[in-house]
Amino acid sequence: MKSKEEKEYEERVKRRVLILKEQLENGNIHISEHLADDFEKSLLKVRLDENGEPDLDTVDGRIRSMALMAEHIDHRQKMKSAISLRQIQEGYFNRMESNFNHFYEIMIEKDVSPHQVAEVIAFGKQSIDHLDEVIEPILKDLEKFWELVAESGYLHLEDDYDSIKAIFGGDLFPSNEENIASKCGIYTDTIILPCPFIRSRNMFNVWNKQQRVYYLLKHVLNILQYKELALTELDKPIIAILPDKEMMDEFAYENISKLGEKDALYHAEKVFDRKFESMDELIDFEKSLDTVEKVTNEIKDRNRVLFDTEFKEPLELQIKNHTESDSAKAMSTNNPGILVSMMGFGRMSVCNELLLKSSKVGGIPLIDAPTSWEYFKWKLEYDSERTYPDKDYSKLHIVKGLNGLDNSKLQWIGKIPPKGLIELRKNGAINEIREILLKGIDELVNANQFDFTSTSHKVFNNLNFAFNQHQENIKKLTNKKWRIAGKDFGSWLVMGSVEIASACTGNMIFGLPSAVLSQILDAPKLKDLPKTIENIKQTEQEKEKLKKSPLGLMFKYSK
Repeated sequence: MKSKEEKEYEERVKRRVLILKEQLENGNIHISEHLADDFEKSLLKVRLDENGEPDLDTVDGRIRSMALMAEHIDHRQKMKSAISLRQIQEGYFNRMESNFNHFYEIMIEKDVSPHQVAEVIAFGKQSIDHLDEVIEPILKDLEKFWELVAESGYLHLEDDYDSIKAIFGGDLFPSNEENIASKCGIYTDTIILPCPFIRSRNMFNVWNKQQRVYYLLKHVLNILQYKELALTELDKPIIAILPDKEMMDEFAYENISKLGEKDALYHAEKVFDRKFESMDELIDFEKSLDTVEKVTNEIKDRNRVLFDTEFKEPLELQIKNHTESDSAKAMSTNNPGILVSMMGFGRMSVCNELLLKSSKVGGIPLIDAPTSWEYFKWKLEYDSERTYPDKDYSKLHIVKGLNGLDNSKLQWIGKIPPKGLIELRKNGAINEIREILLKGIDELVNANQFDFTSTSHKVFNNLNFAFNQHQENIKKLTNKKWRIAGKDFGSWLVMGSVEIASACTGNMIFGLPSAVLSQILDAPKLKDLPKTIENIKQTEQEKEKLKKSPLGLMFKYSK
């Protein structure tokens, strides 16, 4: 007698075979020529019983495997047809606007930032109980909403193979002081932002009432600034907001934590110049460092104990201040040793989450926070070292800002008002801009043809050429005297740097799929940035090793 599990398995196989039949009839599955004959023979053997169900005795392994794929395709199609990406975005923004549009209108009228509005209300003299009371219901509603539609949203983006997607990471949400699409919307098709409420939901249990209300309002008002960019009807949305899938899925979150632990141990080895075999060993070591003096005496590389790139105080004072921070409260400890060690764990987990998410949707990590960018570069560096322990990792890891080698700043298109960016997309002018920037540029980043054995001098010469070429193209655009959305094109230019990071990791999970690589190499999108490293002759073996090198981008204005 068959067990319950066996019966359930057989029912699943029958259902899959019927789905395969339907997919073949609808032309959704095409068999390669070299497989067609054998597949046809297997398919002709399949028989249906009097109820129209497949007789499993006539279904061989080839058909079962193909039916499994058909089921996967069918699931994706049904999830995508259930709700469009635009409908998901409308549902999300409606939730924000219906409750907080009054505050948003005040912000626009007064021409102030989300931070300023949130600070005045949260820390003012008037009662904020009515705002604090709605936080928990809002979080629960968002969790339910995303549980229903997040998968569909991701599938829409995953299957959009013809666009360059930038995946924002390294912070809860882009800075409220500037619009991330204004910064790099010329160079990308769609920027995928996280839902800041899902990303920070655990912190709402740690923050006091004033802090909870502050972040509630700051998040909502910052989100609403992207409504027009997300909902304007275009072939490809400029902005899409989706939750971190890993934060919604407990199992996936555990996997990210495991990856973060491995990287944290390696980072701790750099900081303290000693090996740690496990997190328990690291924590036991750090527990004994229960004063600022003890932990600083053990630190061998102070540059890798990074709290914030803007902090200029002595490291001892930074550690002391960190013991009194919200992060310390969230971890329920003020032990400086533990806080220093766990900082690496938290930062590396964020890097892994961003890389996994980018790989999932076929996009490129986009980091807007300088501190997170430093940890991201370390993450790539560590992967290079561990993949090729006997080689000079500096030749396996390249991070170079697209600024002049004489430290002059790069001029780039980075302050486009949202209405201007939308107008460029609608009237097709963006294509002309990209074509001009494209002239004389062979590729942005050719991830499978980096020559890590060449001298740094040759690489930097190529970067210098790219820098000069980009400046010439910017001049051509400025000379056109365009006015878009009531603004001169020249007013959109900013001085700063665009950093690109890449590392040879040998770890395929963090790579860009070949379909995305072909887009970077062939399409005038991100490719419109200057090329960073020219094609250099390599052996096929070297190309294979470097085929899926992770990439990262950071756009930074000059202060």
